[in-house]
Amino acid sequence: MMILRYCNDGNLRNRLDNKFIDCKLKIHNLLQIANGLLSIHNAEKVHKDFHSGNILFNFQYTYISDLGMCQPANNEVKEEGVYGVLPYMAPEVLRGYEYTKAADIYSFGIMMNEYLSEEIPFNEIPHDYTLAVKI
Repeated sequence: MMILRYCNDGNLRNRLDNKFIDCKLKIHNLLQIANGLLSIHNAEKVHKDFHSGNILFNFQYTYISDLGMCQPANNEVKEEGVYGVLPYMAPEVLRGYEYTKAADIYSFGIMMNEYLSEEIPFNEIPHDYTLAVKI
């Protein structure tokens, strides 16, 4: 059994839907997210499913959730298939290359743009094979 803290402020996507957020608070939140991702990478891990639905807020704290796909950054085992949420996936991952720390950072860049612009990534394009090719 796993027990997790309840984050009553929801995830990043919910936060954008529900209220105006001051730019300074957005920068503070992004810094917390970046520090959390740095902690994962300093532990020689990659998240592999880094997107706005996996960023949770509880009062002034920001949490990275859903570490179920997290694995060692130097994983020697080649995995079959592609995993993640399409708009946040790095181009090299979509091409079948190994998931790296750089792919997590690409996902963070997409997430930063989403949070600062308040626009869902690739909102006007169906999330299908065509989007994968465009990425």
